[in-house]
Amino acid sequence: MKKLIVTCLSFAITFLNILNCHAIEVADIDIHGFISQGYMQTDNNNYLAGNTEKGSFEFNEFGINFGKELTEKLRLGLQLFARDLGDIGNGEVTLDWAYGDYRWKDWLGFRAGKIKLPYGFYNETRDIDALRTNILLPQSVYNDLQRDTLVAIQGAGIYGEIPVGVFGDLSYQLQIGTFDVDSDSGIAKVTEALGRGVFEVEKFNIDTAYVGSLQWSTPLDGLRVGGSYLTLSLDSDIRTNYPFGPLPAGSSLVADFNDITNYVASAEYTWNDLVLAAEYTRQELTFGIDNVLPEDTTKSEGYYLSASYRFTDWLQVGTYYSVYYANIEDKDGDTLEAQGLPDHGAWQKDWALTTRFDLNEYWTIKLEGHMLDGTAQVVSIDNPKGTDEDWFMYAAKITFSF
Repeated sequence: MKKLIVTCLSFAITFLNILNCHAIEVADIDIHGFISQGYMQTDNNNYLAGNTEKGSFEFNEFGINFGKELTEKLRLGLQLFARDLGDIGNGEVTLDWAYGDYRWKDWLGFRAGKIKLPYGFYNETRDIDALRTNILLPQSVYNDLQRDTLVAIQGAGIYGEIPVGVFGDLSYQLQIGTFDVDSDSGIAKVTEALGRGVFEVEKFNIDTAYVGSLQWSTPLDGLRVGGSYLTLSLDSDIRTNYPFGPLPAGSSLVADFNDITNYVASAEYTWNDLVLAAEYTRQELTFGIDNVLPEDTTKSEGYYLSASYRFTDWLQVGTYYSVYYANIEDKDGDTLEAQGLPDHGAWQKDWALTTRFDLNEYWTIKLEGHMLDGTAQVVSIDNPKGTDEDWFMYAAKITFSF
């Protein structure tokens, strides 16, 4: 953790020196960031943060972001980020997002660079601990293994806000570009788990992605609804670890993920200190391995209901119920059983309860418990001895924000 912080601060100092060399007023730069350390433990099933059955501190984050208004309409910003989530991240500093934002009119603005992805209501702010009650966002919609890829898109986009009179306001975003998917990312890990460890990912090749988001701030004060859409195709260069059919170990193959589409429908209602939210997502993709495994289309879905309430300036309590199905045509896991796999790999149902303590404007402590049924989002290669259907997870997290 110490190495991670020193590295990030070195990046920050370098960035400020570069700005100073180019005669930009450093004093006018907005600088914010966060440092967090967490702990996760499960009674069964290793999940997200490494060996959680024994308890894991491999659950930390560091981020520092810089923003500069060059004119009234033009703004630049970037964020450096590092995290450790089990064997994902390992404290490596990455450029999380970095883009220019030109707001020509309220109804039309332009962005270019590595732009935050408007996936659901909370993807763009998922790293800001102060804005939510829970330690983990509902994994049925915001899978933490996908965070490093889906946090931003490299490309360009337009956005704006359009008043519609007594009907409220509409805001929209349209983006086009591509994604960073490293061979050691969470998505690579999930891909390797699909093959039960038979192959490992060497490289991803991403086609052009298209993203759209629409939000409606309704006439009812505190109520907003929205939807977002993402579509892309990609393929992955893989290498077999073991003999695969007629192929010997070490064979090079190409795995295709075609026509990937994601939809998210969202709703949120805020009334005084009460916040209610619900989101539903569906993903469809066609997967196959060239000349080995014919293409097959799978549809998955997830949804959650959540509520949080702030009792005092320092105490907030939240809960959610989250459900995920890996294949909506096999919700009971009959197909998995026929393959000799446990049926509970078809679903994951998660009831979470969180208590948040705000010690002051900088320090936050959160305690969270989860009661889970099913293992659809539990990575098989982290559990070589198998998984259990019913399990509990406990988490704690302390965050310093500035």
